[in-house]
Amino acid sequence: MKKAGILFVLLASMMQAQSQVSVGIRTGYTASQLSVTGGSPSDLGVAEGYMETLHGWHLDLLINAPLGKGFYLQPVIRYITKGSGFKEAHVPNKALSSLYIPEGSRLQLNYLELPLNVVYKLPLGPGVVTAGLGPYAAVGLKGRYHFDIMQDGRSVSQTSKRVQFSTRQDDNVAVVRMHPWDAGANFTLGYEFNSGIMLGANYSMGMTDIDRNRYSATKNRYLGVTLGFLFNREDY
Repeated sequence: MKKAGILFVLLASMMQAQSQVSVGIRTGYTASQLSVTGGSPSDLGVAEGYMETLHGWHLDLLINAPLGKGFYLQPVIRYITKGSGFKEAHVPNKALSSLYIPEGSRLQLNYLELPLNVVYKLPLGPGVVTAGLGPYAAVGLKGRYHFDIMQDGRSVSQTSKRVQFSTRQDDNVAVVRMHPWDAGANFTLGYEFNSGIMLGANYSMGMTDIDRNRYSATKNRYLGVTLGFLFNREDY
């Protein structure tokens, strides 16, 4: 995180020397969910069809650099919670209901994410409407997999495992193993007031398989709502 902050400051300084740029800060709500295809078990169990929304948050630092004719380049450094909740699983064999069975409740994944958006701004009312898109790359920082131990349809205890972001092939049952890198596409829509206040929403569609199970594919998805402020608005 410290290295990313230093990189952001250096990038902002370089761009300031070349053109009129603004720097902003945003924060907001995130509704995330994992997209899982394939029915074979992974460290998360048989997850396809059992995902539900995980509520989280994110914090952004952004650079707003004019490109000309209403277009802007907006690199962002984002700290974000992704992941998913899990619906209650059905035990098909009633003979197993008396056993102690682990059942996932939620998977929380914290990433340092770097979106790079091209944004178009259209003057409207006391500000501008903004719309943009671009790629993103992210690295996993930490995470927890929370689950219940169930017996006869009730939770008898709650526990969690640490998420290990690693490319190593070691078989460590004490952790949930996930790939450290995530990448995909990002879409944004918002409104910037002339006062500098920003309101916005974005949808992020992961395109890389973050689960280390070869029989299924797990990809990040989230919808974010943000409130922020854009400083140094020399571009207006």
